[in-house]
Amino acid sequence: MTKSPRHLLIFGATGLTGELLTGQALAAGLEVTACVRDINKLKIEHPQLHIVSGDIMDAASLQSAFSSGADAVACTVGMYHKQPETWLSEGTANIIAGMQSAGLQRIVVVSSLGAGDSAGQGNLLAKAIQKFILSHVLADKTRQEEILARSELDWTIFRPPQLTKEPTVRDDVVLWTGKPPRRKITWKISRASVASYVLDALLTGAHSHQAMNMSDPA
Repeated sequence: MTKSPRHLLIFGATGLTGELLTGQALAAGLEVTACVRDINKLKIEHPQLHIVSGDIMDAASLQSAFSSGADAVACTVGMYHKQPETWLSEGTANIIAGMQSAGLQRIVVVSSLGAGDSAGQGNLLAKAIQKFILSHVLADKTRQEEILARSELDWTIFRPPQLTKEPTVRDDVVLWTGKPPRRKITWKISRASVASYVLDALLTGAHSHQAMNMSDPA
């Protein structure tokens, strides 16, 4: 990426993390287009915010989003399911196709700890949740990550562990790839901090072509 984006396209803006990201981007002076399934669910009002209707599972419905003039993309979409599904991976494939048609390169995606090569990382509670509650979700997130990695886009993935509603944005979040760090971490992170790191990666190009695991320090 040769320059910092001025107009972000955000998928998942009505979710808890996506709404925080939208607010942070607007506060930073950026123009934002939020692509949402239900335009009435996004409660933010701002002169620099444009809301368009679209469903990532319906590629044709994303046309207006990719015609918005955005120059970078964030995806914070999260879907919970108890059975094997491919919603996230198929939806991400549609986003990638739309980006390629629009000539966009930069995308930052929020995945989850336990996806990809972070499988099995975490404390005992996190490992149990991954195995018994989120196994199908994490399988789809892993496929989502694989699709991104195979694309020719400039991508970054963030994998948060347990998400909290703590409003504070921390600047000392522990980031790692591969094996967990030796230092003590909480295996938790606020949605506000995740949104902040996503925004920073979009603005600076940090962590290009990397899947970053993350946690607050203990």
